[in-house]
Amino acid sequence: MEENRTDERIQHLERRVARLEQIIKVSRVINSTLNLEPLLHNIIQIATDLTATEASSILLLDKKTGELHFEIATGVKGQEVKSIVVPLDDSIAGWVVKEGEPLLIPDVRKDPRHYHRADDITQFSTRSILGVPLQVKDKVIGVLEVLNKMDDEEFTPSDVETLTILAAQAAIAIENARLFQQSDLLSEMVHELRTPLTSIRGYSKMLLLAEDIDQEKKQEFAETIHREAVRLGQMINDFLDLARLESGRTYMAHEPVNMSEVISETLAILQPQAAERQISIPLQVPEILPTLIGDVDRLKQVMVNLVSNAVKYNREGGQVDIEVQVGEDELNVAVRDTGWGIAEEDLPHIFEKFYRVNDPEQQTKGTGLGLSITKHIIEAHGGTISVQSAKGQGSTFAFVLPLPEGT
Repeated sequence: MEENRTDERIQHLERRVARLEQIIKVSRVINSTLNLEPLLHNIIQIATDLTATEASSILLLDKKTGELHFEIATGVKGQEVKSIVVPLDDSIAGWVVKEGEPLLIPDVRKDPRHYHRADDITQFSTRSILGVPLQVKDKVIGVLEVLNKMDDEEFTPSDVETLTILAAQAAIAIENARLFQQSDLLSEMVHELRTPLTSIRGYSKMLLLAEDIDQEKKQEFAETIHREAVRLGQMINDFLDLARLESGRTYMAHEPVNMSEVISETLAILQPQAAERQISIPLQVPEILPTLIGDVDRLKQVMVNLVSNAVKYNREGGQVDIEVQVGEDELNVAVRDTGWGIAEEDLPHIFEKFYRVNDPEQQTKGTGLGLSITKHIIEAHGGTISVQSAKGQGSTFAFVLPLPEGT
């Protein structure tokens, strides 16, 4: 009898050592990339393999709002859960975040904390679930979940231990990937700053060294230096703005917003710029618009960015149309121009930071951050933004903002 117990202990230890060796190998895979999306895919695939489960998911806390949301899930409809916000109260994942402890639910039908919305969207049937915290030092940043043991077997203490160890490594890797993205943004910014700095240095050096330069040339060089200095300042301001938006350190007001006034003030700012190029801006706005809840200054920044681009990239004597439509529970705003349009290959990248479309006709310069900032602001208001365009046929930028309940 004692020999049998000894053999069982040895077998248990051998299985545990094998799992730990597997996790060590897995850590090399996890730490092989600093690209966040492939990293998350690796983690959920490894989680399902190590625990012999049907599916897994990662939920992360949003630094901007403090909300818990799905970041990724396995399955053909895994990406569709990304829009789901999971309540911190009365949910299994919320409990894991608040308590900072693993939670094993053998039968979710008997636990009122199971949040069914993800199952409804993905058409996946959750029977059992194991969730462990993604924790960096003493801070929980999210939850790693695995669902449904294969062949309806029960989760074991070894599964809890394995997933907990994996989550500890995964959390550090996720934070490193986030930090890398921030440093990558910084390196991109430094690279972009070099262009105006090179112009300023070059023209100022010519002013200092050229003794026989005429007054007209001096004026031309001085204007170039001033123009590049203004551009440099704008790039720095845009970069800081984007960095705050991406990190969640920007406060968004939640106050009544009259979009009619926002649009009117935008036109007052940009009409002189449009008039210089004989560009008309007719409005198609209902007399009475429902009141939004949001940050009026940020939404004005969105309109100024979009209308300014529509004027800047338009043809001489062209037109910019601003159209507003009220839906059942949303407000739709579109800014349409008659400009040169955007090539098909450029469209998927148009909201990426520092991305600029080739503009051989006008050679218009910008920071390459305006549309990225615009997208962040719209999404911070719970909305979405899109673009439709074809080369030579103009562009339409449209965004949708949710209306308050009961509007």
